[in-house]
Order: sequence, then C-alpha cells, then structure tokens
Amino acid sequence: MISIIIPIYNSELYLRQCIESVIAQTFKDWEAILVNDGSKDGSLAICQEYASKDSRIKVIDKPNGGVSSARNKGLEVAQGEWITFMDSDDRLDSDAFETYRDVAQRTGADIIKTGYRRVVFDDHETSSKMTTKRNEVPTKTEDLLNEKNAWQEVTLADKSDVLAKLQETGYFAFVWNMIVSARIAKALCFDETTPWLEDQFFCYECLLQAEKVTLFPKMIYNYRIHESGSLSGVTNPFIIAYSARKDMEYKLKIFGNKHQDIVEKCWNTYHQRQAQAIDSLYKNYGYSDRKRFQNEYSPIDGKCVYAEERKFFEGVKPFWLNDVIERLKKLMKRYTKFHKV
Repeated sequence: MISIIIPIYNSELYLRQCIESVIAQTFKDWEAILVNDGSKDGSLAICQEYASKDSRIKVIDKPNGGVSSARNKGLEVAQGEWITFMDSDDRLDSDAFETYRDVAQRTGADIIKTGYRRVVFDDHETSSKMTTKRNEVPTKTEDLLNEKNAWQEVTLADKSDVLAKLQETGYFAFVWNMIVSARIAKALCFDETTPWLEDQFFCYECLLQAEKVTLFPKMIYNYRIHESGSLSGVTNPFIIAYSARKDMEYKLKIFGNKHQDIVEKCWNTYHQRQAQAIDSLYKNYGYSDRKRFQNEYSPIDGKCVYAEERKFFEGVKPFWLNDVIERLKKLMKRYTKFHKV
C-alpha cells in the first residue's frame, strides 16, 4: 500500500482538484492522509466530505503548526509500505502510483525520484473546476529545464553519486516528487524549527538511510506556479543563514571527497544565500540583531575563492564598520550628556 500525506492550510480553492487526482489513480491500493493544519476556510469540510465517500481517505484536524508539523503528524499514522507527499494545490497524473509501484518492484530501490511539471494555473479558477485543463499552461522555464537537464533512468547505491545527479537535474530539493520506503520515512521527521529548506533536509536524511535510489525521469507530478508569483518567500536573515549552513553541512557529509566540481557550485550557492541574508538584515533589522547575526554567522575562513563570495565579503565589511561607528556615536552622545550634567 502507498500512503500519501497531504498537508492542508486554507486550500479550498484547489483542494478538490488535488484530492480528485488521488482518487483517479489507476493503482488502487493507497491511503490518503489529509492533515488540516488549522485552516480558516472551508478546507476541513471538503476533506470530511471526501472521507465520508471513500474509506481510503483519512482526515487529521490539528491546530496550525506549519507544513512540517502537518507532515510529521501524517507520518505518525501512515500505514503503507511506501510513503509519498503532495502539496494541496498540486495534481498527480493518474498513473503516478502505478509508476512508483512498477519501478520499485523492478529496481528494489528504497527511494524513487521522478520528474515533475511546472504548470501555470489561472489563480481565479474556482474549486468547482476540478479537472479543467483549459488554464494549464506549461512555462517556458519548464521547457528549457527539461531540454537542458534531459536524463535517463538510473539506479545508484553510492549516495554521493545520487546527490550529484540530483544536483545536476535540479530535482533534489522536493519531497513531493519521490516515494520512500516506510522503513526509512517513518523513522525520520521534518525539521519544525525552520520554514525554509525543510523538504531538502528530509530528503538528505532519507538518502543517508537508503541502500539504493532510482532516478526515474518520467514526469508524473504537476507543480502549481501561481500567476501572482510565489507566496513562500523567506526574508528572515537568521532563517536564511541557518538553513543555508545546515544545507551545506548535509552536502559536505554526503559528498565527502567526491564530486568536488559540484561541491564548488554548492559553495557558490551557499554564499549567495548568505549574501541574501545580509541584504535582508541591513534593510529590515537594527543594530542588536545585526551584531547577533555577525556573532552567529561569521564568514568561513579559507573559502574566498568565488566571485560571489568576494562580493559577499566586500559588501559585509563596510556594514560591520558602520555598526561600530554607529555604536561609538551613541556612546559619545551618552558620555557628553553625562558630563554636561
């Protein structure tokens, strides 16, 4: 049996489409765990409606705790031999579960990663348009990505080779385009302390426990791109820096001494993220927060190799100096005021 875990928060506009795509699966031995994470709209009622019609659909209603909390609650009750995840505004192809089942039987892998489609949906469509395809327009970015990163099915045992391949294809960061043995997934949990890259961290943990991973290029998942743009942007510099550091630590652990060319690219991404954190820090935070950030996320010695990193340090130094000057001015002002008295 396959258990699919779907965290739900204020998703009534798209939720019927999501659930209908699960019900339409050609492989019938599944359970859908709908975790309502404190929705304030009609999402819970929709979940209960479908559960009353299909015994394979289970509903968990909990106070709002975030997507990781919802996924962890789903993991606690999942009973299938395989675990997969889905976002509540996305859709599956009807043969998604059958594809997973066939590949798992043929390869004996613990994890199967597939491709996915980035699809633009009309943000004004209503929940009654459950199967309408008229507004689904694949983005140009998707077409280029697929052409650029064309890849063949491969089953690998070396974890560093798996991560290298996933880095090259751009498919490594998500939990909704993979299925994992319950033996692995149920022994793990999502990091509830951060709202950014938590998918990625769970994937890394699964990879560290797997004996074999199959990368299967067929696109069976439809990922919604809202016309209004992403709503999940993270601007908190402490969250960005923490997640960037943790992500890099996972990569170094998995790669070891292999694939150094890809490791260099990972370092570049790391420094871009730290630069993003610094930019947000100085736009939106005060002196005390900036000082705390400097103490917690000091630059990594011996890594001034890349252009983006040099740019990062050149931008940071004047900021630290300005902080010192600002602090000295405040101290001088206090000193002058004291002596006037």
